[in-house]
Amino acid sequence: MRTAPTDEATKDDLHGRIARIRRSIPRMARATIDRYIAASPLYTQTAVPEHLHRESAHTVRSMLEVCLRSVTDESIDVSDTMRENIERGTERVAEGLPLREYMRCWQAGFDVLAEELERELGTDHGLFWFAFRRAHTTFDRILREVVSAYEIHTHDLIAAQDRNHAPIIDTLLRGDEWVFDDPNSIPAEPSIMLLHIDDTPAERSGDRNARSLAATRKVRAIRAHLARAVPGLWLIDVRPRHARIVMHPPIGALDPLAVDLARVSGAPVTIAIENATSITDLPRAGTTAAEVLDIAIRSGRTGTVSRMTDVALAHHFAHPSASLPVLLDRCASLRSRPDLVHTLRVYMASNLDRRATADTLTVHPNTVDNRLNRVRELTGLDVHITTELLTLAVAVSAATDDPDAEADHPQ
Repeated sequence: MRTAPTDEATKDDLHGRIARIRRSIPRMARATIDRYIAASPLYTQTAVPEHLHRESAHTVRSMLEVCLRSVTDESIDVSDTMRENIERGTERVAEGLPLREYMRCWQAGFDVLAEELERELGTDHGLFWFAFRRAHTTFDRILREVVSAYEIHTHDLIAAQDRNHAPIIDTLLRGDEWVFDDPNSIPAEPSIMLLHIDDTPAERSGDRNARSLAATRKVRAIRAHLARAVPGLWLIDVRPRHARIVMHPPIGALDPLAVDLARVSGAPVTIAIENATSITDLPRAGTTAAEVLDIAIRSGRTGTVSRMTDVALAHHFAHPSASLPVLLDRCASLRSRPDLVHTLRVYMASNLDRRATADTLTVHPNTVDNRLNRVRELTGLDVHITTELLTLAVAVSAATDDPDAEADHPQ
């Protein structure tokens, strides 16, 4: 067994050589990904997914860095240092990637590292065998963590995908009867949770295969996280742009859920929750949850968890009454100016603070003033007069608009 070098000159030599190899890590990571793609049967007839040159290359760089650092630093905490990379790597489970294929890339990375050690130190040099043994021991520890995380994630994913609940949810939300195999599993007072899921950057790719793969990854990641994070999960239906979950009453706060789902899926997620008094009350609860979700999105609560109590005022403003057409008519000129509607929404969400509004819109405060003046010119309504501001609030709550459309009306 090779022992650690004791001569100071030899130690300095080893540190210098390892430092030189560490400077080559970006090149080594690229070589790893290229080697893996060339050897893998997965990509012989399909496009190479973007994540291989982004997330996977980052993970390989981290692995190489930890292995090389461990050669000269026995105190490095492998589990803690690699935890984030290993957790991110389990996204490959959501793609249906087999474990042996997943391990192929990790092994390719260590092969490249071993070749670099041999090139730098030479196999006839005692330092090579010492460095190789240290690096390989660390690599084995990383692999144990990788396999454990992969197996846990696979179990979660299977639990989340055990059945297609969409037909059952459709039936319950229509108010029709459904015969359940286990009546005791039915929540006495179920809750319904609706999700609006934005696209990830990869879903906007020009490559159709890349878009499809990205959507699949996102759906599987969301399903798996819901299985872990929602203990009372009963029925689940997740699609690329929306999801429906029927569950037992939430145990504990679900407010962080939207943030956590955005983190694991790579896309903003907005959530609405409504409680039902019984299984027969689900149609009413589903309708309310849909209205809450719509209001949350239109009132700037994207990326949050909302209940009716959070959006009650905006909901009241936005729903039909004898007075609503009259109030909307006063603001009719705003229908062609979604940029002004969006500015008004941000202004109200910012508690009428022009500077905070400007920061959110990434414009100068004078631009906010100009837009509010334009609102007054078009409608005759002044945001500084309470009754007129409330009239505009009704219009803003009831209007539908595309915030991106403000680019069509530069100020």
